[in-house]
Formats: sequence, C-alpha cells, structure tokens
Amino acid sequence: MRKIIAKLFRFLFKTSFFKVRFFGFHKRIFVPLNLFKNVTQQVTIKNNITLQLSVNDWIQKNIYFLGEYEQSELTLLEKTLNNNDVFIDLGANIGLYTLNAAHLIGENGTVICFEPFSKNFKTLNKNIALNNFSNITTENLAVGDSNGFLNIYYDDKELNLGMVSAHLTKYSHREKIEITTLDSYFETNPITTVNFIKIDIEGNEYQALTGMRKTLEKHHPKLLIEILENNEVSDIDNKEKIITFLKNYGYKKHYIDDSGNLSEINQNPNRMNYLFT
Repeated sequence: MRKIIAKLFRFLFKTSFFKVRFFGFHKRIFVPLNLFKNVTQQVTIKNNITLQLSVNDWIQKNIYFLGEYEQSELTLLEKTLNNNDVFIDLGANIGLYTLNAAHLIGENGTVICFEPFSKNFKTLNKNIALNNFSNITTENLAVGDSNGFLNIYYDDKELNLGMVSAHLTKYSHREKIEITTLDSYFETNPITTVNFIKIDIEGNEYQALTGMRKTLEKHHPKLLIEILENNEVSDIDNKEKIITFLKNYGYKKHYIDDSGNLSEINQNPNRMNYLFT
C-alpha cells in the first residue's frame, strides 16, 4: 500500500501546483505519518541514470518525487566537465553526482568517489551497477587531514543519510571508519590529472582541503564545496577558514544561480554550494 501511495504522490508532483507544495507535504504529512517507511523504488532520471531509492530519506525523496536534487549544481557540472576529465567525489552518498559525472566525462574519463558510511556505500555501488558504468572507482573511506580511523554518527530519526557526520556525537548510531588524506591516496594511487573535486562532507571540508595541498598545487582543480555555516556540524569560522585557505592557493569563490551559471552575487541565500576556480 505504501508503494502505491508513493507512486500516486509521484504522479501528483509532476504538476506545478503540487510540485511547489512538496516541502509542505513532506513536513505536514510524510514525516509525521512516517508514510514511506521501508519503501524502496527504482527510477530513471535525467541523463538516463537509474537509481534505487529509499523514499523515506530526504535526499532520495526529492529525487523520487521531483526527479531532481541540487539540479543547479548538476547543471553546472554539465557546463563544466569535459570528455575524458577526472572527477573526484568526496561524500558521494548514493551516487547522484558520481553517476552524472561518469555520464558527462565518457568511458575514457575517470570518477573516483569516496563514501565512508557503510549504508550509503552499499547503495552507491548498487546504483553504479544498475547503470553499468566502468569508469568509476569507489572507496569506502573518509577524506580529511590525517590518516587513521574516526567515528561518524547518524540518527535514524533524521531521515537524511546525507547528515552523517563526525561532529554529531550526540547521535546514537556510531560507526568506526577509515580516513585518509587525498594527497596520501594519490601517492599510492597515482593519477596524471584532476579536473574537478566535489566536496560535501558535513562540516569536515576544511580538514579535507588541508589534506590535499599537493593536489591543489599540482592540478589546480575546480572545487564545488558545500560550506555549512553556524550550525551543529560546522563552527562559526568554517566558511572564512575555507575561503582564506583557498585564496592563498589562488582560488576565487563563485556563487551558483538557479540556472547553473556562475554569479558574482548570491542570488539564492539557501544555496550552500560554491564553486572555486
């Protein structure tokens, strides 16, 4: 019955009337009633990418019902990535960026994606297999400023597998993971070039950047970074630390508008992703 209800709402959200009210349905109906608990669905979205989705999860719910998530950023990828490029995905989650990048760069390009959380990593590999991509390498690792191990935390009540973080120590679900620096990774896995790095690792972005100094100096990749501000997974100086660090390496920050174009002014204050070139 829950799958039937999900399919019905997916049909309704194809209309503009319901689509603009999606968050209201999510907040007032879907979450309070836990309407899509244990519902998984397989869908095909733009670029003929197939995904197996857990409809109860926030990110996957957006993809299932609206057919998109962070579409402006993905449009930016379409305008930026070229055939044969090398794309690095830090915080791959279930593979939305990884799969889109793999499609854009072609079979001779390379995607290397890192996802430390075991549940996401399992789904990531399943989605890659569904699409028969052979240009993707998956790593069950976190990326930061040191090599070793650390704990990451998650709360099932959040219903958002993108919220797994080393900073949320109050959460009950704990998982010990291996962490590496990107520079160390490339020492043992040499690569001739890096064109683009996407970083979305829930408040650990600055640490990941300090662990890829050699990579930045050698390859000067474009950087798409989610910068969280003034919340429980990121300290108040996080944004300034990142901007200052990258400025010292010659990088400039750009905003992204709703059409996936670069802008010198912030046209959408709710967007936390920035491109650095």
